Amino acid sequence: MRVFGFFGNGPGRRGPKTLNPEQQMNNSALQQEKVDEIVSKQDSRYDAMSEDEREKYYMKPSLMTKIKKALRGQ
Repeated sequence: MRVFGFFGNGPGRRGPKTLNPEQQMNNSALQQEKVDEIVSKQDSRYDAMSEDEREKYYMKPSLMTKIKKALRGQ
């Protein structure tokens, strides 16, 4: 007996969509742009800090700094 409906493998259920090579290249280029944007934000944040702030932020982060980094995904 074959189950159709919400949880079954009925005619309305589809598998993952496969991308053609051009779409895969565009997707990887978009991902690289996002990475570059994140890195540039991190670089600008680092450049704007003084030596004391850098040590406090990177070497001895407070709990709040750790939470902020986690929310940013670092």
